[in-house]
Amino acid sequence: MRVGILGGSFDPPHRGHLELAQAALAQMEFDEVMFIPAGRNPTKGKPGANAKDRLEMTRLLVNDEPNFSVSDIELVRSGPSYMVETLMELTYARPAEYWLILGSDALKGFTEWKSPERIVKMVRLAVAGRGHRSAAEALLGSPHWLQEAVDWFEMTPNLVSSSAIREKFFRRQPVTNELTKPVLNYIKERKLYGEG
Repeated sequence: MRVGILGGSFDPPHRGHLELAQAALAQMEFDEVMFIPAGRNPTKGKPGANAKDRLEMTRLLVNDEPNFSVSDIELVRSGPSYMVETLMELTYARPAEYWLILGSDALKGFTEWKSPERIVKMVRLAVAGRGHRSAAEALLGSPHWLQEAVDWFEMTPNLVSSSAIREKFFRRQPVTNELTKPVLNYIKERKLYGEG
């Protein structure tokens, strides 16, 4: 079984996440894409929504996608969330061929992650790029072990970000283009990000 893993704060999960997963599913020929909302990200501040709400919004985002799933593996663990620990737990509990789905921007900072060499011994990296030129630029100066671990798929960059969406909520600007209707309705019902 070929499984793509898409980790993130998903605070909130948006159409950009969905499009990234759909492109990876189709082009990498995954059987499943597993969304993993981060527990406590050691490199980011306090999230805008709590873990339960981020998990539920992520489930709502992928609800109509039969090949997508959501795991709470990081949310049930205490302390900071490190992908290397998540992958160790996941690959032991559920053997499969795994790829970690990243945008080319995330690839640039990958060597700063905790135990990046260990990560690429467990999984390959499925990286969204735009043509061979952007792929080459993203890996420029990267160590050989990282270059060998990357599989590229094509995707036009989506400039939507969760932080920009939270800012739009704060400024009372519309977010209907960035969020799916079920996620937006949930945010309004729960009065998240200053709604209500």
